Amino acid sequence: MKKHVLFVPIPAWGHVYPVLAGLAELTRRGHRVSCLTSTSFASEVGKVADVVAYDSPMDSARVTLSDMDTVLPLMLRETRASYTALESVVREGRPDVIVSDVLATSGWLLGRSYGIPVVRTWPVFASNSEFSLHQDYESRTDTEESMTAFFGAVATFLHEIGLEAEVSPEQFFDNEAERNIVLFPREVQPRGETFDSRFTFVTPGIRPAERSPELAWLSDSTPLAVVSLGTVFNEKIGFFRTCVEGVDRLGWHVAAALGDKVSPADVGPVSERVLLRAKLPMIDTLRYASVAITHGGLTSTMEALAQGVPVLIAPQIGEQRGVADRIEALGLGVRLEEPFTAAELAEVVKQVADDADMAQRLARFAQRLRRGRGGDEFADAVEVAVLA
Repeated sequence: MKKHVLFVPIPAWGHVYPVLAGLAELTRRGHRVSCLTSTSFASEVGKVADVVAYDSPMDSARVTLSDMDTVLPLMLRETRASYTALESVVREGRPDVIVSDVLATSGWLLGRSYGIPVVRTWPVFASNSEFSLHQDYESRTDTEESMTAFFGAVATFLHEIGLEAEVSPEQFFDNEAERNIVLFPREVQPRGETFDSRFTFVTPGIRPAERSPELAWLSDSTPLAVVSLGTVFNEKIGFFRTCVEGVDRLGWHVAAALGDKVSPADVGPVSERVLLRAKLPMIDTLRYASVAITHGGLTSTMEALAQGVPVLIAPQIGEQRGVADRIEALGLGVRLEEPFTAAELAEVVKQVADDADMAQRLARFAQRLRRGRGGDEFADAVEVAVLA
């Protein structure tokens, strides 16, 4: 029997990309798939699902994620805006299941309001009684003042949507779903052996190659190092300069994704072996890379490992420290301790590139990811939840 699946993400590529293949597979199987989508993602999401459009406060926000006095109100504004859009979906045609990103609280609340089953997706490390990203890696910098004000505002919102009697403000952060889909292999998850049958670990959906205009340069540029700090903590001009200089010492090529806060001129004069872009065609780039130097976002790390590329991680926040620890433990890369010099980086890059044992582990892991059924596994897990 065909079902209506409503997917609720937050507007961040690391939370949307890993599920697109799964949404496409659900559509291929004949299910109706709707996806909450802000302006930034409508074009991409519209290729695989019906778009539920809304104006996201996160699309235009410029905040420092360590400043909880600004982050917490932004999270609540995002929840309010997305919840209003989601209610319109229920009025037009009640979905059979809500698949909601762990950070998309509006999806969980909608399920509570209307008695709709909720499946949670985890593009970041999952949490249970044995492991908590927030506690084990101090990934949230709350203060008593910021949390008191925030919970008061949440209580007002819960009253407005009629959930004040059954949902506490604290559950905005700490709520549970009976079914969870973790978007990476179990061995990557800290304390992965402690997660019970409520958690299904699936092969991540890896984006296809972009066939970008840069492809000719990339294919002729070996050995190649790719450098990226993602889309949030990427204003570190010194980091990019050091990485470019360190890799250049080896006579390698460098492709760096600078983001929207650093310009090529900030990095300085570079040789013809260096490609500087605000945004790289990342899959095209990784296909030709010999090493990736990154912040350690979990989605981008999985994309590198799927291409057999070792990852050198310079973590910027607690979550990324956790990723660095797991990648080192699995022998698929190393952690970079900042600050480091160009000479120190060059030595680490050379050591990793010459590590035959690591290369074998990377090849086995990449083969496993390629062998996995990706979108099929995701669709299977959603169908099990709907039919349960």
